[in-house]
Amino acid sequence: MKKAFLFSLVLFVGFCLATSSFAADKKEIEKAVSSVVLAGVYNDTACKAKAPEGLYIFVMKTDGKLLVHPSKDAIKDLSTTKYKVIYDELIKATSDGLWVQYQWKGKEKNTFVKKHGDKIVGCGY
Repeated sequence: MKKAFLFSLVLFVGFCLATSSFAADKKEIEKAVSSVVLAGVYNDTACKAKAPEGLYIFVMKTDGKLLVHPSKDAIKDLSTTKYKVIYDELIKATSDGLWVQYQWKGKEKNTFVKKHGDKIVGCGY
């Protein structure tokens, strides 16, 4: 009985730590995206400098053309049929920013996106 309780307690504490870390990570992502929008500089160097460790910030135009992204040379345009489901989520971006979910290479992505003029800036995990 004690072992089961101890195991449950360890799981609960681990979950709480992961949840608080997750919330901090989300705030860090939101702050990074907002700092890119505030600076108004949309190039690889600026986005890499502001990206949270281990992540990247992307920038696309509202028409789907990628301006900044690690795969921008291979993808170029998210509004094509192949990427339409992703584009439909990212285009929901508002000037206040919001979180969207979509599948990317078979994995669920959670991405904070913020619209600024004809650009959408995003970062996620």
